[in-house]
Amino acid sequence: MNEMNDLEHKRISIEERKHALKKSEKDDLRTEMMLSMYASVTKIIPDLNEQSKVSGYIVDRDKNVVEKFEYDPAKMTDFDICQSIWKAINSS
Repeated sequence: MNEMNDLEHKRISIEERKHALKKSEKDDLRTEMMLSMYASVTKIIPDLNEQSKVSGYIVDRDKNVVEKFEYDPAKMTDFDICQSIWKAINSS
């Protein structure tokens, strides 16, 4: 009887992990789609691996131009960073 209970607990645990993995994959896909939408609208592709800086690329597909940007939040306010990025977008 204990062995049956053990097996049932393991089965439930596996099902829960399977469900969590599917949810995680769905969340990742949704995030990827949102990032793609944002990139299409703003022309910005952020570098999400860089945690200490605000960085990424401004892409203008019409002009075939890719411009890297990088700002140190310790040296600039969020507002100044946003203003600089928008200026770079408008000039590309």
